[in-house]
Amino acid sequence: MYDVEVSDQQLIDSLHAFIDKEVLPIQKDLGETFTNPRLHWEESGRENPKITEAKRKVRMLSAKAGFYTMFCPKKFGGEDLGVRLWFLCWESFFHRYGMPKEQLVYDVLSHFTSGPHDVWAHASDELRAEVLEPLSSGELEGCFGLTEPDAGSDSWMMRTKAVRDGDDWVINGSKQWTTNSPTADFIMVYAVTDQAMADARKGGISCFYVPTSNPGFKVESVLTIFGELGGKEAILSLTDVRIPGKYLVGELHRGFDLAMLGVRHGRLANCGRNLGTARWAMEKTIEYTKVRRTFGQPISEHQTIRNYLAEAATKLYAARMMALDAARKSDLGQARHEVSMAKLFCTRTGHEVIDKCIQIHGGMGIATETKLYEALNMCRLTHIVEGSNEIQLRSIAQAIYRGQVDLAFP
Repeated sequence: MYDVEVSDQQLIDSLHAFIDKEVLPIQKDLGETFTNPRLHWEESGRENPKITEAKRKVRMLSAKAGFYTMFCPKKFGGEDLGVRLWFLCWESFFHRYGMPKEQLVYDVLSHFTSGPHDVWAHASDELRAEVLEPLSSGELEGCFGLTEPDAGSDSWMMRTKAVRDGDDWVINGSKQWTTNSPTADFIMVYAVTDQAMADARKGGISCFYVPTSNPGFKVESVLTIFGELGGKEAILSLTDVRIPGKYLVGELHRGFDLAMLGVRHGRLANCGRNLGTARWAMEKTIEYTKVRRTFGQPISEHQTIRNYLAEAATKLYAARMMALDAARKSDLGQARHEVSMAKLFCTRTGHEVIDKCIQIHGGMGIATETKLYEALNMCRLTHIVEGSNEIQLRSIAQAIYRGQVDLAFP
């Protein structure tokens, strides 16, 4: 029931073959431009334009091969392959290709924040005619503008506003932690269109398509994390940004509902990211214990090391079963709190397992060459993105007190 079906594995194998043949050579050709942080990032913190173009090339090759949009709705030319396989693909990426965390591999599949997704079913016919084809081909990449300096986990604190002006909308405000925004072709901006409704937390937020070339849109600064020399996130400002009425996406004042459409996919992708990376780290660590010797024998013979690995393997098993069940229920339209539970448990488990792998490696665990520190940092990041673990706990607790959690967990 929970194993990878043959057809699923065949597709994943085909995806890996495509990556090995088409994607990894592009990354290799970039050489130090890709691997050296001083070349990967420009002085401003934005990524090197050569890398941006390489990502675009990978997206377009993947789209041509039929992979890029395979999880997108069929009405947009996708295959709508489901959440379970989505999770398995992301797990396989991080397990097979490991670190460094920045790889072109991860541009092979369209993400809900940047590519065609269910939200586009709510766009106007005119907007879809203008954008959907180049977006589905991988030529265009978007970003997701919800978070603000004073509106993170509590999106109702949003201060960006959109005001009608004739047939147009005029947007003013700022966004923060917007992934891909320094290089994106457009941004899906969420803005207050009815302050009273927003204050009452009953709507009043709308979604707008905004080309980043529009006058008034500006990347104020690139945000860096964990000591990086650059980053994909940024602080943005929108000053009298004017867009036509057809760029309203979805129902007026109901944009927050659209924002939540892809979150389930994002959370399960992060489950896959953590578990795949933890499996990569575990396998690396198991091999290390066979060759590293202390006190006259391989450390694989020390009971403490064996216990560490046994506990880690047990946690990975539990986390993977939870993620697969949440994905299965998502495909059946039955998932509520299960995705929050999976995201919470998988992010914790991935971090704990990799931390233990570092401990087993000793001094080598913190050496740059093992890449384990990169894995730990990346998994630590997922405690915050797509809804922090505290937000997951809040959602789960609310479900408990609403009587929605059956502790028999059918």
